[in-house]
Amino acid sequence: MRGLTLLGGLALPLVFAVSAACADPVRDFRSADANGNGILEVGEFRLFVDLRADSGSTIAKRVRTFRAYGLALSTVDYDGDGKVSGAELVRYDKNP
Repeated sequence: MRGLTLLGGLALPLVFAVSAACADPVRDFRSADANGNGILEVGEFRLFVDLRADSGSTIAKRVRTFRAYGLALSTVDYDGDGKVSGAELVRYDKNP
């Protein structure tokens, strides 16, 4: 539980952020979007987070370590449909 509290307190600001240390999140989104519909379903979102973690995102690494994929998804799923669009990721990145 402490891990989830720590993770929640970090508010996942870097899962999606672009930085020199973390490779291209747009590329990772496209790679994770298996059916190419521009929406990440649960499994695709998990792959996206894993790709971000492999690219060096500290927060994505924490999500993976604590297996907090559901928490991360619910944090950025503004419309509550259980999926994450590119627009939702951009919105989250601008207003965590």
